[in-house]
Amino acid sequence: MTKQKIIDHLVKKSGIQRNVVHYIVDAFLQQIIESCKKGEKVEIRGFGTFSKTSRKGRKVFSPIAGRKLSLPPKTVITFKASKMTEETLDSN
Repeated sequence: MTKQKIIDHLVKKSGIQRNVVHYIVDAFLQQIIESCKKGEKVEIRGFGTFSKTSRKGRKVFSPIAGRKLSLPPKTVITFKASKMTEETLDSN
């Protein structure tokens, strides 16, 4: 599902104007990014936790280049689903 489809669904479900829903979704996602950038965890109870994680640099083989390449270390946002979310997904 894309961000646009999420916005469409929220507009239909809530009856709120599209531009308002779009602003709220963008602000919500931006707040998650900003909080993780500061090193804070973002916990949404009953859904999961977003946090900043550092990955080490590593060597990988590229079949296109036909040789080993070095990937630099980088920082990513990780998501850990809550127990309730995992149980909901497993129940199908």
